[in-house]
Amino acid sequence: MGSRVNSDNEESDNEFEAGADGTDFDDTQHHEELTWEAQLKDAIEELYEKRSSAREAALTQLQTTISQHFTADVLDSQRDDLMDLLKKSIKKGGTRECVLAANVISLVFITIGEDDEKMFTDLAPLLKYTITNHEQTEVKAACIHALGTACFISSTPQPSHLPSYELLGFFSDIALSSGASVNAPQNAETLAAAFEAFSVLYAGLFPQLGPKETTMRARRFFNNIIPAAKTQLEHPSVEVRVAAGETIALMLEILGDYQRQRDDGDLSDDEDASETYNEDDPEDLEEVTGDFRYDDLDGLIAALGALSTDSNRHRSKKERSAGRSAFRDILKSVESQERPSESLKLKEYDVDFDGWVEIVQLHFLRDRLTSGLQTHFVHNTMIHSILPATAILYAPTEGSGAFSSGSRLAAAAVTSQVGSKAGSRAGSRPSSSMGIYADAEETKTELDKVDRKYLNAEMARMRQVQRKKDRGREKYDDY
Repeated sequence: MGSRVNSDNEESDNEFEAGADGTDFDDTQHHEELTWEAQLKDAIEELYEKRSSAREAALTQLQTTISQHFTADVLDSQRDDLMDLLKKSIKKGGTRECVLAANVISLVFITIGEDDEKMFTDLAPLLKYTITNHEQTEVKAACIHALGTACFISSTPQPSHLPSYELLGFFSDIALSSGASVNAPQNAETLAAAFEAFSVLYAGLFPQLGPKETTMRARRFFNNIIPAAKTQLEHPSVEVRVAAGETIALMLEILGDYQRQRDDGDLSDDEDASETYNEDDPEDLEEVTGDFRYDDLDGLIAALGALSTDSNRHRSKKERSAGRSAFRDILKSVESQERPSESLKLKEYDVDFDGWVEIVQLHFLRDRLTSGLQTHFVHNTMIHSILPATAILYAPTEGSGAFSSGSRLAAAAVTSQVGSKAGSRAGSRPSSSMGIYADAEETKTELDKVDRKYLNAEMARMRQVQRKKDRGREKYDDY
């Protein structure tokens, strides 16, 4: 958590004296909580200022406070006013004000934007217009990240959700045109942001394939963007090269899992697709149904191999090192189907993230939350539903009734749901009728917050155990 700024020196002295006198620190903690809440409300009020410097300072304060504290209650009470002010900053502010406003929009959605499609649909046209028409590329990049975050957090990941598919097309067009579609040809910031936003939406929509309609859409997007992604592996910027490489690895991981299910006989083409396609073009149907094979896999592996041992002296040593490290994981994933893993030390736990679906979403959230990552991973239950491994960080406080009647229902749901490994894939967020709370909701309309956190935490613990068992089996099979 970041440091809190006191309004004057006297308040700081009083806090110190309270602790020195041996009084209960609950009063001090309560005062600190009031301090950040007051700072948050004051910063929102400052957005009404006419001076751009005052608005920029307010946006900086908002970015820090919303990142480093879990501010859902305060933000929810001022949602409409705050979003109107942020949109005004995007429309009329200077470059720095626009970038800060876009960053705050991302944080607002991460904090209170779950399933709030109205907030997303009200905002999306302005962000798309700004991405296309603003002269400054740093504004374009920040707005791409904000637009991707808003859609990823607020939209229900279902095959029929057209706004998500429309945005995937928007981001892929930026890659295909090398930035020209948004008046930023070959710009590194814009291209990297577009690949990152595309990847997090792709991971959220297609964490696993099965239904024919969903699979056809996933394969069409792959066929559409893969030429551009491969081309951008040669971009001068290491950020663009890595973002393009991770996009390729993510899609091949998802489609490779789909093909292995077909090979095992778990999937077939018998299911009718409700989506229409061009019946006069049989090649279209052939390309998005049946077995999945990427024809230029050998060429892709050669390109990735060269990047994993990059010795180009025209690039800095630091840039070469960062690129080689990233592309070693990408190469192993594409060439040997070896899933990457990443572990974070948070609180007393080693939290593991396995596969590109989880890692892409982790990195995208980390880059938005920056220093507030752990705070949100502990308190933000929306993140627990996206990355179930993080739910292990939650610990109910004393007196929260961890085994109330509702929590017993949650425990029952844990027992019935965790046995299926397929249901634990990151990115499959629960809806009101399915997901990790489904069995409990059949008996009780809605679990309270403690129950939901308890359920997520228990599922995360059981997944950690299952993953260790699976790794042990893989080592035994290799032996």
